[in-house]
Amino acid sequence: MSQPGPPELPPYLRDRVMQAVRSEPVPTRADGARRGALIVALGFAEMAVISLAISHPKRWGRPVAYLDTLVVMWTLVAIVVTWIGVGRGRSMLGRSPRSYVAIIVATPLLLLVTAIAAAMHWPATLADASTPLRHAGCVLGTLVLAVGPFVAFSRLRRGRVVRRPELTGAAMATAAAAWGAVALILVCPFTSPLHMVLGHLLPIWLIAALGWALGERLVAVRLKAG
Repeated sequence: MSQPGPPELPPYLRDRVMQAVRSEPVPTRADGARRGALIVALGFAEMAVISLAISHPKRWGRPVAYLDTLVVMWTLVAIVVTWIGVGRGRSMLGRSPRSYVAIIVATPLLLLVTAIAAAMHWPATLADASTPLRHAGCVLGTLVLAVGPFVAFSRLRRGRVVRRPELTGAAMATAAAAWGAVALILVCPFTSPLHMVLGHLLPIWLIAALGWALGERLVAVRLKAG
């Protein structure tokens, strides 16, 4: 008995795959190394900023160990999210939509869990004098800090995404926002769970929504007429 073949792709997806094959040469190892180096360079640049900030003596009254713990934990989350959200994986079609949805939904929640765990260990950080204006300021700060990583990630995948480019854009934006959240806690003096949620974590979903809106334009394979 013959084995059934792989399921046939929908026409729009098949056209995008064929366009990607025609327009993009097979990447060499050097190409792959250069693309990977962009992400690595971005990560090390962020880490350099973090290291400089950690060595700075002014910590806005926050416990040293609390801030260092939060920076390390959030950085690890950002690295994993970047690997999943920006990397294509082994398939030309990219990672599964389920993987992208998982990191978009889980990233703010995971950061919140680590923030609450750190705050419970240092109870003085559970209360602060933050106001709605301070929350809004951190929302804006997260947006600004996420711009650089998102531009880099978009350039890395520009014109290469065959399947669900809007979802890929949202996943890349989530990764960029995670790095923005890491950078923001180095300069924000407020640590209460309410401020963390409103000012630092909910903006990640807002940035993901922007990535969704821009994904088709920024990273989708363009079909040539004719």
